[in-house]
Amino acid sequence: MTEEFTLTVKYKGEDHDFTAKLLLQGHSHKFEVNINGITVFFEPDEGGNYRSIRMPWQEEKNMQKLDKELLALISQNIEEILA
Repeated sequence: MTEEFTLTVKYKGEDHDFTAKLLLQGHSHKFEVNINGITVFFEPDEGGNYRSIRMPWQEEKNMQKLDKELLALISQNIEEILA
C-alpha cells in the first residue's frame, strides 16, 4: 500500500479530508499526511500508538502552526485503520 488515500477526520464538528500515504522503510513504516499544505509524518512509538514527528528538513515554525488536537485525531484515525 504505497498509493495515496484519503484520511477523513472529524474535527471541530466537521469532516476534513487529508491526502495520506504509507511509506515503507525496511522493517519500519511511516504515514505521510498533507495537512493544509504542510507534510506531517506519523510513526508508531514504543507502545504501538502513532505520533507526529518533525523531520530534520522541516521548519519548526510550520509545524507549530498545526493544532495539536488535530494531530492527535489524525493519529487516532491511523490507529483505527490499522486495528
